[in-house]
Amino acid sequence: MKKSYFLVLLVLAFSSNVNADLDTKDIAKCAVIKGDLSRLECYDRLAENNDLRGIQNVPQTIEDTGDWDVSVGLNPIDDSKTVTLALKAETGTSRWGDPIFIVARCKSNETNLYISWNDYLGSEVEVLTRVGESKAAAREWGLSTDKKASFHPKPVNFLKKLLDSDKLVAQVTPYNENPVTAIFNTTGLGNAIKPLRQTCSW
Repeated sequence: MKKSYFLVLLVLAFSSNVNADLDTKDIAKCAVIKGDLSRLECYDRLAENNDLRGIQNVPQTIEDTGDWDVSVGLNPIDDSKTVTLALKAETGTSRWGDPIFIVARCKSNETNLYISWNDYLGSEVEVLTRVGESKAAAREWGLSTDKKASFHPKPVNFLKKLLDSDKLVAQVTPYNENPVTAIFNTTGLGNAIKPLRQTCSW
């Protein structure tokens, strides 16, 4: 029980970036309540009233990460960390002009890597990639449930390749459309990915 309400308090403490109206006096009122269950219920009500249920992503301040955005969330199901890295393509957009992102994530000790194309890809997708100056290679990737993102089948191996370069070119052909090419400046990945590698133990 002590672990549970400590985690709730931890989420509330990190929430200043999410909700600036959260009053520290309210947290103090919960802290002085005697009885683990009553104290936890107080924290739960406080979190619910301030829309702080579920995973709270906390931006991480890491030096020399290039354009990568790094955030760490707490999974309320198993108390594990969810580490997410996101990078917007310097060149390339969807047919609708929406940005394209590459995302690396460690969730429940599983690493995923996907590109969000913001366009319907169809029932299957082949992605052509070129890491740095290496030869371009095409292979089939998995699909998200909305068919708008492609998941690399070997995310850890591919991320390790990206560590040795500062550029990724990715091309895909959305359903009944012309090919779309995205160019990512992956500079800084070596530092940005450290919390992900630590959390997913690779």
